[in-house]
Amino acid sequence: MTKRLPPAKRDDFGWFAGITLRWNDIDIFGHVNNARYYEFFDTTVVGFLHEADLGLGTGGAAMVVAENGCRFHREVKFTDTLEMGLRVEHIGTSSVRYGLAAFVNGESTAAADGHFIHVFVDPASKRPMPFSATVRNHLSSIQTDPA
Repeated sequence: MTKRLPPAKRDDFGWFAGITLRWNDIDIFGHVNNARYYEFFDTTVVGFLHEADLGLGTGGAAMVVAENGCRFHREVKFTDTLEMGLRVEHIGTSSVRYGLAAFVNGESTAAADGHFIHVFVDPASKRPMPFSATVRNHLSSIQTDPA
């Protein structure tokens, strides 16, 4: 069995977004439901991409999610303050792998962390297409060194 990696650290991320928790994010056990983290990941990535006004989804490239995953380290409750950290871990020709982490109440260790892979596609054919230099530059602005 593979040893579980420790939770991500705040210092390993270059971009952050606050997430406002809603009552319907909480499940019967009193904590944020596991499925909501994928919504938080998506919201964080799209927020970063739209920050640069890249024109995505408006006749240029579209994006599809090819893969995602999440590891949970501690529960998050409705009364917690949630902040998502984002980094770019790998940039390919038409795909990008993001690393994400959920930090609560200003803590330096993630309550949850994971990854999200986008493939940029031609809106008409739905086939992968290289992203523009502008998109690549924006992604590079929060890229981490490969481990």
